[in-house]
Formats: sequence, structure tokens, C-alpha cells
Amino acid sequence: MSRDIMISLQFEHDVDFEEVLERLAKTGWEFVREENSLWYMTDFDWKELPLDGLTQAKLDMRAAYEAGETTGMTVRLPGGEFYANVMFHEDRRSVSLIPLLDYRTIERSPEFVDLGWYLENFRRPFRDFTILSTEASDHR
Repeated sequence: MSRDIMISLQFEHDVDFEEVLERLAKTGWEFVREENSLWYMTDFDWKELPLDGLTQAKLDMRAAYEAGETTGMTVRLPGGEFYANVMFHEDRRSVSLIPLLDYRTIERSPEFVDLGWYLENFRRPFRDFTILSTEASDHR
């Protein structure tokens, strides 16, 4: 059985993916999928680079982003236990967080993903942005 979990933020103005990545980094997010590599996406094709390849990943993402494609990067959330994909959409006003397996769950109800925790961590770097809407979903 598949499970789709996503949190989306819709901003009032365009946001650049590099600004989003910078804000995430300043609040403790890391661009790592495995201890020695990072993963990023252009045109729905995931790629892997060594950790020192962040500059190259951003260049590839920039070319795709400017061509109007969705781009993304795998991140480790603050605390180091949980991973997610951050997706930057073509409209340039929406960004999504897609938690990866081994989700953080609600302690007293472990069958439920702790969407509030993910949402709080995802919104924190953008408190000074006008966010028009947030959406969180967990479909099983």
C-alpha cells in the first residue's frame, strides 16, 4: 500500500529556489540524503552527487528552473532524524515538502504522521514571507 504525504506552501510573490534553500540551511536543514551524497531533481529525474557537489546541483537546478521545470532536493530536517524532498514548482510561488519513509509520527497515535511538526519546521524559515495558503495531507 502506498502512502502520499505532502505539505505545500503558497506564497504571495515569486520565490527563488536558492533563497528557499538558503533559508532552510540557516535554520538547520541539511542537503544530504546519505552520509556521503546529496540528491536533487530536474525534470522529474533524480540525480546523486557527492556532498561537495552542491554548487553543481544548484547550477543544474537553475537551468531546469529557468526552463520552467519542477526541481527538487532531498533534505535532512533539523535534528537529523527525518528526511524529505523539497519541491520547487513551475509557478515559482509554491514549494512542497514530501516527507520520506520513517516518518515522524504522533507519539500517542503512531499510525498518524505528525503533520503539525513537519508544517512548523517547514514554515519557520518563511515567517517574514506572506504565505497565502498551506496544505497538509496524508493519503493512504
